[in-house]
Amino acid sequence: MTPVEQLQARFAYMFQGESISLEFHEGWLPIFREACEQIDDVLGENKRGFHWVQVKEKYGSARFYYHLGTSRRLVVDFVDGQGGHALIKTRTKEGDSAADRIDAIVDHAEARTYTTCMVCGAAAQTEPYDGYYLTVCAAHAPARRFRCPEEL
Repeated sequence: MTPVEQLQARFAYMFQGESISLEFHEGWLPIFREACEQIDDVLGENKRGFHWVQVKEKYGSARFYYHLGTSRRLVVDFVDGQGGHALIKTRTKEGDSAADRIDAIVDHAEARTYTTCMVCGAAAQTEPYDGYYLTVCAAHAPARRFRCPEEL
């Protein structure tokens, strides 16, 4: 059984329900696993319909989108035209302490992926490569780095 299959078996409820896509990078899997463990602790016996809707890479870091029952938070990524990007996030469910804790867990996990190699899990930096952002260590960086037009 692969590490992803083990995680899906351990937290089966988190992977049930409608999803867009679940794409895992091996180097970020320990971060995602830890987030799953922490969320499971917050939820306790009442899983409240929690499930992952989408797990992916965007702008060189991970994005973990989820539903908590019928609630979900809005996340908007935008590029500023200068090579940077920003996120706007709303809370999953106003006045719900468990939802607040889950939001914080996911925010922390996503932030960690900005400094963790998506391939091996070593320390890394998010850098532009040929118009794409990747978070990779020196050992996994593409051999030739192209500058983004906004860097010129």
